[in-house]
Amino acid sequence: MTVTVQSSALVEAMLDPSFYPHRPDSVDLRETHISWVFRAGPLAYKVKKPIVLPFLDYGTAARRAEMCREEVRLNRRLAPDLYRRVVSIVRRGEGYALSSDQDPAAIERAVEMNVVDEDRSLEALNDRRILSVSDVESVGRLLADFHASARVVKTGEALRASLEPVAENLATLRGAGAGVVDGARVRAAVEFTDAFLVRHRAELERRAAAGLIRDGHGDLRAEHAIVPFGAPPYVYDCVEFDPRLREIDVAADLAFLVMDLTRLGRPECARDLVATYREAGGDPGAEDLLAFFAAYRAWVRATVACERAAELPDKSAARGRHEDEARGLVELGHRFAWATRGPVLVVVCGVAAGGKTTLAERLAAISGRPHLSSDLVRRRRAGLAPGDRGGPGLYTPAAREEVYCELGRTAASALRHREGAIVDATFHREAERFAFEEGMGDELTTPVVVECTAPPSLLLRRAEARAAGGSGPSDADAAIVLKQLGERDPLDGRWARRRLSLRTDIPLDHQVAEVERFIDGSCRGRGASVPR
Repeated sequence: MTVTVQSSALVEAMLDPSFYPHRPDSVDLRETHISWVFRAGPLAYKVKKPIVLPFLDYGTAARRAEMCREEVRLNRRLAPDLYRRVVSIVRRGEGYALSSDQDPAAIERAVEMNVVDEDRSLEALNDRRILSVSDVESVGRLLADFHASARVVKTGEALRASLEPVAENLATLRGAGAGVVDGARVRAAVEFTDAFLVRHRAELERRAAAGLIRDGHGDLRAEHAIVPFGAPPYVYDCVEFDPRLREIDVAADLAFLVMDLTRLGRPECARDLVATYREAGGDPGAEDLLAFFAAYRAWVRATVACERAAELPDKSAARGRHEDEARGLVELGHRFAWATRGPVLVVVCGVAAGGKTTLAERLAAISGRPHLSSDLVRRRRAGLAPGDRGGPGLYTPAAREEVYCELGRTAASALRHREGAIVDATFHREAERFAFEEGMGDELTTPVVVECTAPPSLLLRRAEARAAGGSGPSDADAAIVLKQLGERDPLDGRWARRRLSLRTDIPLDHQVAEVERFIDGSCRGRGASVPR
């Protein structure tokens, strides 16, 4: 972004307390990637940067003036006492001065506001560990009332227009995030988004026909939601520069705050927000729809973080923080994408050294689902540390069945808590599968089965390397691999209904993408939840 000489001079002038008629003691500058905000005592003045971005046009003084007026008009809906007026900035001698909005000598405009009580934002309250259920519930009721009274967008193209930014953002993220975020994860986000929108098109069309595309806020972050002492909550800083980002399904609007509370480590507050919104008459749709929009919102914030990083010097600490933030938000988006798949049980199986543990660990990290490993259960039952070697007594038929039965009980518990799980075990004998199902009891379900395969020569090399390294919880050596190859029972019945045969001699990110595609094709209409 290039800042003009005039802009630099104006910023310098507005940092001087004598610039303001009310003569504040000091002026504090807050800079975003699109605006400068000057906090001058009890008032604040927001000046839009003269920039043009893929999603925003502040390129001319006339356009910036229009956007200042829109910002005041739109934000008075949720923060009526915060936004005062639009003012002009004019030249005065060698410097600048404030004037009325209609001054014909205006060279720039600013939004005049009362100062926000930032210490009472949901984010600030959470940072101080005093965010309460009542704080979140008050915002949930405010948003339900706001959406109920917001203008309904009923044009024939309303749904298409409201969804265009979803794809556009991912295209922007792919460019802005090059060298910062994992390109494979961005491609996976695109595939997930396309598949979800195809599957849920009818639902989205029904919601549009029901009037649930409204002129909303468009940027419902936790830092924008304020809960003052002894006064009603308010939300500020809505999107004024592109109506498409604001004229959206109410679920997409609410989902931004759902995502942000989860990002702050408070998924229980996100659930309280949604529950209160529903009780107050709001309709955020099914949980998988809300999780989809929350994933989109995480990827939007990742794009912003990448663009902000690009404005900063290479290798600077600030740039590094924004890049780390972008990577974390991309992963959070994928966790929400997994939430749309519901509490699915994924069994990663195959003979020893097949690569199943590496894949299962990665799937658990991306999805946020618990990783249930037979090797770890076996050692815990025997009182061994994960790296300790086990003896033959750990692998008798009775001992193996006990391990698999416990795995089933743990998986059943995860399903009861609507988490799902990633189960990592060979399952190469039918008796093991029976024991697992017995452990699941009433929670017995048809799992998504990912059977890891690789050429025998590669399996043997992996087993020999692992045995030589002496690390990890598995005791399987080359001899055990050969034994399992010879005695494995074919998957059939329930275990063959949703089965993916996966080569693990391809890159790990390709394996993950194949698993996600397969799950998206086999899990339809399953209940979702906010990631834990």
